[in-house]
Amino acid sequence: MRPLDWADHVPNGARLKALYGTLPPLRQVIVRSLYLDHFGPSLTLRLDLPEFPRNHPAEWDEAGLDRFQCHLQFLAVAGLALEGWIPGARADIELEGHGRSTVRVRIESEGFRVSFEASDSILVGHMSAFRGGADGSDSGPRRFIGQLDSKRFGELPEVYEKTFYGHI
Repeated sequence: MRPLDWADHVPNGARLKALYGTLPPLRQVIVRSLYLDHFGPSLTLRLDLPEFPRNHPAEWDEAGLDRFQCHLQFLAVAGLALEGWIPGARADIELEGHGRSTVRVRIESEGFRVSFEASDSILVGHMSAFRGGADGSDSGPRRFIGQLDSKRFGELPEVYEKTFYGHI
């Protein structure tokens, strides 16, 4: 197995790369939610990246935004194993080459562990900036990057909003 850089496997990551320049490693990300969809089968992670983008719009500073969140969606998921679950926990995400056009993904934290195999193409979406709460929460006003998300949402939608949590 060979370790992989996630940035090399995000075909729709041009906007994200423009914000960051070089994408940060997926170390100490805050995993906010997991969304499993059996139709894919897919797994979508909502997470806070460990660094705020250095090429962000000036309006984000004016609004006091200091955290960046996005969804990573893995397709053709197989062999899923989940032990424990602590929403909002810090975790490391590792990708390894696993066969032809597939990766093995491991997400590890003190309170939970997730592993699975998936297609080596990772989709990114629902990118937004927000101000982190004193209690570590991610609620409250936020600025979305995508035009559709910006028109539909001013803050994080309710968990039953499948068009947000289940689709990129």
